Formats: sequence, C-alpha cells, structure tokens
Amino acid sequence: MNKKFTSYLAIFLLLLFGFLSAKDLNINALEREIIKYNREGKQKLSQKKLSDLLFSGDLTKEQEANVLYYMAATYRGVSDYMMCIDYLNKSYAIAKELPKENILRMKLDYEYAFAYFDNKEFDKSSKMMDRIAAQNYIHAIPEDQSYILMQEGYLFLRNQKYDRAELKYEEALGIMKQASHCNVPIVLVKMMDLYNQKKDIKKVESLYRQSMEISKSCGVLKYETYTASEMEKIYKGNNLLEKAYAISIKVDSLRKRENLENKVSEMHVIEKKYIEKKDELQERSIFWEKLGAVFVTTILLSIIAYSVLKSKNLKTEKLKMEEEMEQIKEDLNSYSESYYFNEKSEIAEPSILDSDKLTERQKDLLKLMAEGLSNKEIGEKLFITESTVKYHIKNIYSILELKDRKDFFKKINNN
Repeated sequence: MNKKFTSYLAIFLLLLFGFLSAKDLNINALEREIIKYNREGKQKLSQKKLSDLLFSGDLTKEQEANVLYYMAATYRGVSDYMMCIDYLNKSYAIAKELPKENILRMKLDYEYAFAYFDNKEFDKSSKMMDRIAAQNYIHAIPEDQSYILMQEGYLFLRNQKYDRAELKYEEALGIMKQASHCNVPIVLVKMMDLYNQKKDIKKVESLYRQSMEISKSCGVLKYETYTASEMEKIYKGNNLLEKAYAISIKVDSLRKRENLENKVSEMHVIEKKYIEKKDELQERSIFWEKLGAVFVTTILLSIIAYSVLKSKNLKTEKLKMEEEMEQIKEDLNSYSESYYFNEKSEIAEPSILDSDKLTERQKDLLKLMAEGLSNKEIGEKLFITESTVKYHIKNIYSILELKDRKDFFKKINNN
C-alpha cells in the first residue's frame, strides 16, 4: 500500500474527527461578552474565557482566529501592546487563509492600527491607516471608523495643524455618539489634549466633566482613569499645581481600583499556562495522528496479508488438484490397460504390496493402508485430499480383486 495514501487517510480521519467535535461557538455573542468585560475593567475574565476556548482544542480555524483577535484586543485594553501585537500576528496567520470578504481580516487591520498608535509607533500606524484606506472597507464598523479619524486628528495635532485636527475629532465624535455612547470618552479625552494645546483650559475642563460623567454612568473604570490621568497631566503642564494635586488623589484611587500592574502580571501567568497547555495539546495531537496512522496501516497490512495468504493457499490447492488429476489419469490408463489384456492372474500373496499392476502412487498408498492408517492420515502423508484417497483405494480393490479393507488385511495376514 502506498505510504503517502496511508498518511492522507490518517489525516483525513483526524480532520473528520476535528470537524465533528468542533464547538458550536456564537462569535457575535462572544464578542459582546468580551467587550463588556473589557469595558468594566475585567480583562482577566476575558482572558480566562478566551484561554479556555483555546485550551479546548476543538475550534475551527475561523473560530480560533477570532478568539485570538479578541485576546489581542483584551491585552490592548491593559496597555500590553507587545502581547496584543503577538496575538494579532497569530490571528492574522490564520485569517490570511480565509476569504477576502471575511470581516475578521478588516477588523485585524483596524486593530493593528490602534495597537501601533497606542504604543506611539506612529509610522507603523500610519501605514496601516493607508492600507485601510486602500482596501476601501465599505462594511467598516462605525466605532473603528471613529478611532481611525481620531488617530488622523492626533497626527495633525502633532504637526500643530489644530484646525484640521479639530475637524477630524468633531467627525469622530459625531460617529461615536451614534455608534457607542459609552465609548465617547475616548474622543473627548483626545479633544482635551487639542484644546489644551490651544490654551483653552475652560473647554478642557468642560470636556473632562462630560467624559467623567459618561464613564461613571457606563461603569467603565478604565475610561475614568484615562480621563482623570489626562486632566492631571494638563494641570501640571499649565502649572496649576493645586488642581493637579487634588485630581492626583482621584487618579491614585482609580488606579488602585483598576490595579493594572497586578492584572497584567496575573494575565501573563495565565498566558504561560496557556502556552504550556497548547504544547501539551500539540503533543497529544501528534500522538493521536501517529496512532491513527499506525492503526490504518495495521488494518491495511492485515487486509493485504490476508489477501496474499488466501491467494497463496488457492494457488497451492490448484497445484494439488492438478497433481491429483494427473494421478487419476495415470491410474485410469493403468486400470484400462489391465482390463484390456485381462490381466487377472492370481496375485502371489507375498507380492501383493508390490504388484506390477499398481502404479508407484498406488503402491505407496497400499503400504500406508497396511500400516493401519486411516484415509485421512493417508491423505496427509501423501498430500492429497481424503476423497482422492478413496478414489485410489477403489481402483486398487478393483485391480487386486479385493472386496474391502477387511479382505485386504485378510490376504496380508494369511501370508
């Protein structure tokens, strides 16, 4: 059997098993759950949920790519951009094999742009934004479009193009208000930075109050911390130290509640367990793949061995039958000649076992009869069937004028 065919068959069986055992995962429901956890600052819950899915090892490739994408977004939520980009790369490695119209490919491009931007890798972020523009995503998620506009606004802000930055921020704010009220603080904080550079502190403080109010009403602790931290930085930058000190107390309190450093550390511990578990799953998968290949090979070899053995036995039986047919022809010729010449002279008792009327084969058989062997035993000795033994004995009785085996032994004993 072709070794390559055996391998393909084993792989097919494993893939079929994987397909039948794949999880019935509702991607949209999972996304909503992860977004909710991340907004509430419960990234560890997101990570556990996603890690458990990856640990299971029974996801389709598309499901796995989506889970990896949500894991990347979760790490970006705790400002761990290295892990975020690592998971984006893992997701992209799978997603690039998916159809071009698959929405995950678009979401990955946006997430890359956000991750690079948040990590202050503005050149890489700009390249991703150019790629997004070139792709002309007509089904883009409004929130993502708002984020891209904010990033474009920030790049204008860095170049002190305040009017163009303001237009981008206003456009982003309009989209975000329609798409997701609870994410509006992200835009407001960016606008706080803009008006700070324009030296409009009253506008900054107004935006700060709006952002804190929305963050609290939506229960998004991360946005509260983000907004308060930005306000503290602005106050310090404008030498408003009393206000900066007052708000720093709030920031410390929020950061304790958020406990970001410990959260990231604990997430890395879980990540390590995930990697170990993944390695274990891969080893187990390789084991079962090899076992499957061995099993299939064993079955196929058994079938081949049985077929060869059966064919060999049939060939042996055929040769035996041909030999017996030749012997039968020889016996018939001998019997015919004996009958034609009427050779029925009395046989000398001492020479009954060596009668010239018998063929060598018949003489051998008669000697075995004289030894007291049964027809079956004679057949085994001469390598012929029992029916052929009976045929020879009948011919011998006729040639030697014997009635039966009793008559044969009587003549022998009389000598």
